[in-house]
Amino acid sequence: SGYHYPDLYSNENDDFVIAGASGRFSEANSIGEFAYNLFNVIDMVTADDRRWPQDQYGLPTRNGKLKEIDRFDAAFFNIHPKRAHNMDPQLRLLLEVTYESIC
Repeated sequence: SGYHYPDLYSNENDDFVIAGASGRFSEANSIGEFAYNLFNVIDMVTADDRRWPQDQYGLPTRNGKLKEIDRFDAAFFNIHPKRAHNMDPQLRLLLEVTYESIC
């Protein structure tokens, strides 16, 4: 009595898996862009005031920032623009990367 191999064509097992990957990284809107930046030794930690003032107390002079954090296609996700405007940016990012990872 050894290992029992499951019958892959039986109707007993209706489990399924949706697998994918997506992400947003400092100066990269996708995993591919992030890999490109790494392989080409592109500095993804910048010293600019695109997100926060550089002279603000306690912040490092260089930091990593997501690109286009203020952009979101509310109509695509069937979300009212006012609701999308008040939505936590992390939730907007979650919607985007979840869609990208399964499509």
